[in-house]
Amino acid sequence: MMNEIFPTWTSMNDRLTSFVQSKVQNEDLAKDIVQDVFVKVFTKSDTIRDKTKLVSWIYQITRNEIISHFRKNNFDELFQDTEDGPDENEDLTAELAQCIYPLMEEIPDKYKQALLLADIKNVSQKELAMQLDISYSGAKSRVQRGREMLKANYLRCCQITTDVYGGVVDCQPKPGSKNFLGDNP
Repeated sequence: MMNEIFPTWTSMNDRLTSFVQSKVQNEDLAKDIVQDVFVKVFTKSDTIRDKTKLVSWIYQITRNEIISHFRKNNFDELFQDTEDGPDENEDLTAELAQCIYPLMEEIPDKYKQALLLADIKNVSQKELAMQLDISYSGAKSRVQRGREMLKANYLRCCQITTDVYGGVVDCQPKPGSKNFLGDNP
């Protein structure tokens, strides 16, 4: 696998640096983040199963490193959309996104309301607590439980395959389950 990664990395290095710099607006920081990506790519290269998705895998690691940087520095507003760049799974993600509302209908209203506000309308959890007249820790718990319920609903109806970073790489309806992906099973 190393024989395939090194030439790919060499050809992508400048593009990755430009990509990261467009998100962080700092050339030195971009180079540091790309260096962190380099380390992860080479230390985790044994985890990639599908060699044809190497470029997508590297971009996913890069996006995750950018997000990690902003989280470490406590930025509330992250940055421009990190979904720029090639992503072979955009159609799959869009398809899964269409399932959110039907699957949310199956969870209790108080959790559904918390998810809609926090994750769909991007209301902060502090603001959510005020709107729902509950404590901040109660709002955080409600959102977390709602996410767990939504995930359970997804897993009940679909076989979801993810990469080592949690990115969805495949989704198939489970036999006999209610199919939210469009066609009936």
